[in-house]
Amino acid sequence: MSPVSWVFNRKATTWLSLAGIAAASYLAVSGICIRQLEDIPSSWLVASWVIAFTWLFLLIRFKIFSHPQRLLFLLGTIVGLNLLAQSTGGEQSPLIFSVFLLMGIAAWEGDAKYGFWVAILFSLLEAFYLRKEDSPHGLYIYLRWAAFLISAAFLAKIVKTRKEKELLDHHLESLKSEADRLASDAEPSSFNVPKDKLLMEESRLSARMGTVMELEEALTRQLALFQKSLPVRTAVFFLLTSIQGKAVLRLRAHSSDSKDIAADVTLLPGETLVGLAAKEGRRVLLDQIAPESARALPYYLKPNSIGSFLAQPIFLKNPPSESHSEAELEMVGVLVLDHLEPHHFKERELGLIEQFGNLLAETINGARGMHFSRTKTRNLHALYEVSNSFSALLDTDQVLTTALKTAKEISICDSAYVALAENGKDFIVRAWWGPSKAIEKPVKLEDELASWVLENKKPIRYTRGQKDKSLLSFSKKEGMLGSIQSFLMVPLHVSDNVIGVIRLNSQRPDAFQDYDQDVLTTLANQTAMALENSWNIQHIRELATRDGLTGLYNHRYFQEKLAEELTKAERYNKDLSLALLDVDHFKKFNDNYGHQEGDKVLRIVSEIIQNTVRNKIDTVARYGGEEFAVILPEADGNVGKELAERIRKNVESYLFENNGKALYRVTVSMGIASYPFDAREQKILIQLADQALYSAKEGGRNCVRRFKTSQ
Repeated sequence: MSPVSWVFNRKATTWLSLAGIAAASYLAVSGICIRQLEDIPSSWLVASWVIAFTWLFLLIRFKIFSHPQRLLFLLGTIVGLNLLAQSTGGEQSPLIFSVFLLMGIAAWEGDAKYGFWVAILFSLLEAFYLRKEDSPHGLYIYLRWAAFLISAAFLAKIVKTRKEKELLDHHLESLKSEADRLASDAEPSSFNVPKDKLLMEESRLSARMGTVMELEEALTRQLALFQKSLPVRTAVFFLLTSIQGKAVLRLRAHSSDSKDIAADVTLLPGETLVGLAAKEGRRVLLDQIAPESARALPYYLKPNSIGSFLAQPIFLKNPPSESHSEAELEMVGVLVLDHLEPHHFKERELGLIEQFGNLLAETINGARGMHFSRTKTRNLHALYEVSNSFSALLDTDQVLTTALKTAKEISICDSAYVALAENGKDFIVRAWWGPSKAIEKPVKLEDELASWVLENKKPIRYTRGQKDKSLLSFSKKEGMLGSIQSFLMVPLHVSDNVIGVIRLNSQRPDAFQDYDQDVLTTLANQTAMALENSWNIQHIRELATRDGLTGLYNHRYFQEKLAEELTKAERYNKDLSLALLDVDHFKKFNDNYGHQEGDKVLRIVSEIIQNTVRNKIDTVARYGGEEFAVILPEADGNVGKELAERIRKNVESYLFENNGKALYRVTVSMGIASYPFDAREQKILIQLADQALYSAKEGGRNCVRRFKTSQ
């Protein structure tokens, strides 16, 4: 159907509808359809209810009140309900109450004033046809009309409040989406935030939205100044942003002599004349805009008589980067101007518009820069705080946990981990964070990446499908990434050695930028220094608490550990045994074989003891000379003696060699004392164990004695 025939048919339909409504209105006003309620067949009463409510349902179902001819539908519905009411009892008809439903539907689905129209028109129709009746009408009919108007007033208030709330919600959502776009453009996905995750997100969002609102205010002030000085009827700025990954144009600021400007409009590039300018990246100028095009301008709520129109794309000039050697033009939005008179935009006006467009671009760039500056300040503060905390951390796991926590707080990611180098080629995951148990914790870094990091010692910023020759072997195995679309990985350096990596993963492509890499590199350097410091302190502690020959704990540590274990045993009412061990005839052995061979015996005996006792439960120490001590928590005298006997047998069965030849065996004597059965004080417990050891030596050596059995 051609546009001309469509308009003709539309007009014909409108005139036919008006004629039908006029005829029905005449019937309603005349009152000739009035039937007394007692004379109405029940079948017609039911049918009229079905007709009325079906029609009201269809009004909602097909969104009639958003139709251009909604007023005709509303008028026809009012007249139709009045006729149905007349035919089912007149003023006594139960269908009168359907008017309240129509008022609610008209106000809620259409406009608040429609509720008043329904109340007034229905009441007027009733008043006209009731004049035909001779019987007087009491207070009831006037109360009903008043109820119509009061209900309409309440509906108007409710609808107005709802629309204001919807407008505010819509604006809030637009601020949120623009804040997300700002994060990707200016924030570089990094933000120092509080420890609590919910507070973290709220802080990030409020900071972004604050920047967007400041940008809106600045753009509005500039548009108002430009609109008055040019002058034009309306100046509107559409910001190029994104919603769910799709590029859109969103009305962000306006200044106009018209009161019919929409509060918020979203367009796709290519839609209307505004979207056309964005899609083609060029100015759209109409010196004499067609009436139908003027009526379709998206930023007006009602058609305006516009004579000339201009849509100017606004570009921001980005400086050269690593990926682009030359400056790039980035479209940031579209400036829209119109005027009532045709041919308003001449050469002088176009020159001013171009300069003003540059000013708008600088305003947007300034907002990004301000947000970036705030973000950088927060991140520097975060790095300062974590650097101070590192100085107090001496445990490797604590350092790794703190580094990981800081990394995921200053960069938006879906999972993260820290891996340390082991065996010269593998990077084993030592600290891990993921949002749910559904994401499997990795065990180690992929072999290809581990090899690349060890060889190149540089950060990797990777997104799925990128063409990087240096990562070609890894690119061919992208399936190992699972749902990860991009990651950022920075090595931990100590001197020229790579001791580990910090890695952030995201399910979004291109989630990390240059700034993220710089911040994470700074954190990685701090972490590496903290790890080196932790390891050095641990080494010093080892030197202070370990025996240099055997690697066992020394006598001082033994005393401290025994005191600690006795305190635990007393607190939790547990047993504890202490075993003292002496290598038999060790002085004679040294005289026969030399001190070097004697040192070898002590080292091997210490290894046998360590391999025999309970791992991570018992404590083995060099008590002095050829004597050793074993602390056995939660072991009474019987358990202690059994364990001591195993140690004795294992030492006795070991065949010592020299230059590959079996030469000799050694034996040990052991004494056992227990807490609390034998003694409750540390000093006495040691003395009793020593007495039991002496008893073992006196009893022929190569045996185990408990203190009680030695009496």
